Amino acid sequence: MHKALGEAQNALEAQEQLIEDLRAAARPHLSEEVLAARAALGLLTARERQILVLISQGNSNRRVAKTLGISEKTVKNHLSAVFTKAGVSDRTQAVVLGIRSGIVSLGEPFGDASPPMSGSK
Repeated sequence: MHKALGEAQNALEAQEQLIEDLRAAARPHLSEEVLAARAALGLLTARERQILVLISQGNSNRRVAKTLGISEKTVKNHLSAVFTKAGVSDRTQAVVLGIRSGIVSLGEPFGDASPPMSGSK
């Protein structure tokens, strides 16, 4: 009887381990690149994130400024801060980093951010 109980206990432990292994395999594994992108972009202010999303939608600095009710110079200042914090040198690199980190989602508008107006650059 003790032998049977011991075997049943071992079977239960093996089953629990199998379930835990399956759960671990189902969890998304984030690459170091994605984790680094999230860490870098985690430093952005809400406004900087909003501007990053707006430029990812193809908006010019002028259109971003108009959408947010701020000056074009302020947009440029925010973009400069984004580039510095993200460790990138241009808006394309910033958008790619935003996509990799999950801040930028292609094809989906962001909050009160308007889609780009045709013909504005």
